[in-house]
Amino acid sequence: MRHAPPLRTVSLLLVSAAIFFAAAFERPAALAADISVAPEGRVRVELVALRTIEEAEALVIDLGGVIEVVSGGRIQALVTPAAEAALRAAGDVVRIEAPALMMPLQALTPAVVPADELIGAARWRSAGFSGHGTRVGVLDSGFHGVEAALGNTLPADAVLRSFRADGSISGGTEHGRRAAEIIHRTAPGAALYLVNFSTVTELSAAVDYLIEQRVDVISFSLGYIHNGPGDGTGPVNQVVGRAADAGIAWSVAAGNWAQQHWAGPYRDDDLDGVHEFAFGVPENGHQFTAGDLITVSLRWDDVWGAACSDYDLALFGPDAALVRAARGVQNCSGNPVESLQVLATRTGTYYVRVVQVRSDLPRLLDLMVVASPDRGLPLEFATAAGSLSQPADHARVVTVGALTVAATRQEAPYSSRGRTVDGRLKPEILAPTGLAASTAGFGGTSAAAPHVAGVMALFKEAFPEARRERLLTLIQSRAVALPLVPEGSGARRVDLGTLVGLGPLLPVGAEGARILGAAAAADVPLALVIYNGPDGYPARFLHLAAGRPVQAVWAFKLSGVESYARGRPAWANSLTLVDSGQVLMLRFAEQ
Repeated sequence: MRHAPPLRTVSLLLVSAAIFFAAAFERPAALAADISVAPEGRVRVELVALRTIEEAEALVIDLGGVIEVVSGGRIQALVTPAAEAALRAAGDVVRIEAPALMMPLQALTPAVVPADELIGAARWRSAGFSGHGTRVGVLDSGFHGVEAALGNTLPADAVLRSFRADGSISGGTEHGRRAAEIIHRTAPGAALYLVNFSTVTELSAAVDYLIEQRVDVISFSLGYIHNGPGDGTGPVNQVVGRAADAGIAWSVAAGNWAQQHWAGPYRDDDLDGVHEFAFGVPENGHQFTAGDLITVSLRWDDVWGAACSDYDLALFGPDAALVRAARGVQNCSGNPVESLQVLATRTGTYYVRVVQVRSDLPRLLDLMVVASPDRGLPLEFATAAGSLSQPADHARVVTVGALTVAATRQEAPYSSRGRTVDGRLKPEILAPTGLAASTAGFGGTSAAAPHVAGVMALFKEAFPEARRERLLTLIQSRAVALPLVPEGSGARRVDLGTLVGLGPLLPVGAEGARILGAAAAADVPLALVIYNGPDGYPARFLHLAAGRPVQAVWAFKLSGVESYARGRPAWANSLTLVDSGQVLMLRFAEQ
């Protein structure tokens, strides 16, 4: 039975007084992992240039500010409180953005899935594929312990780069390192770029760097809450789109919030101005442990950047006392979002209320109530549909959900999902949430996304010309449809799959294929050989059996000579498959 807090017996007058005359709402700090602290007497601000970036920079400097990062029309700077006020008043030159709410998408899952066997990566590696020649960027908040991992669970030549204001690659968290270890285990031949950040502006600069480094894939296991209207747009999604335009494929964690999310129309049966989650129930409860960082965010369907309707949030503790209120003013300006963050001082159920201050019509509400660390505890009233984080709602990323560890594989109940606000179905794929002993305890969609990033690296080696769209097609074509958990509302693709059954491009037994003849002589440019292996071996992968780069192949048959040349147009490649016992002429590429 659900226990109502004593607050329900208080009159509307007292409830309103508690909400609107509580201690002043404090602006929430960004939840980017362990963001560096601004020097005393200054605050860190993120600005968006409304005219030119040069004008914005000049204004910051004129006000005595110190510019830390400039990227993508954004500026991150240290300024005095007086300068911050002046920047807020300069609404025709710059706009100050509220700190984004970002969290690692790591769930506390005790079991570890035998992912190599499940996704078939071990078979690809035994066939000779390792992700060699591909570059994978791991964007995260921190890589604590990375130095000891280099040459062990990570490649010795991994590139490390921090875009945090304090330059710390550790960032106070192992989250990024563990994600990178999954990629390295899946595709050990891929080059890794481990890059961390704290703010959206730092993220923008980090993405600029990865574009410059010409990475093929970016793995992203972090989630932003209400950093856009939910249709794939918004500040973070804008940064992601820039990399997608450059041809980079993104593997993005869907989020772990399907059970910590509620969505539905504003409802007020008793006309007291307080939303009801069910008839006569004006709050939604969530269990927290003392010391948890509680994040509550509300978004509603109004114009992004020009919201005229106004809703407020209030959080009450286990003793029914008001803990924190979010009472920003939306007056046809600003975003339709209210959010708050606070540390739980005691263990118990905390209750969220939504108050309608002003609205021309009942709005659709979207509420997220999560904790750090994420203990996976559900809201009393939860809606799985529409629970995606950002940038998992972006149209051009591969959104990765979590696979259960049960004997019957299916979508994990906590795994966030669509539809997006504009009606798109997400995620595209499900993947395992654990890999090896070194990743034990690292789960959730944070672990699922790097599995898919590793698979992308294997595909990129096999299909060097494949771009973002092609990589997604390759993954989906090898996916297996699985049953979905009940959602209650919303729609999902019935063919949503997992990497179960992912088979190698090469036929069974291909790892034992050999070339018999003079192929082993390193100084011989041409060799007449006999292929010994399973029938139907793709000719373009004969370099794996030969142990050397092969530039061209000729096959001798009774009917004549068929040729295959690597890199030629498809119509010129008449030889595609070879059978055991065929006589071949190989021309080796210079090494």
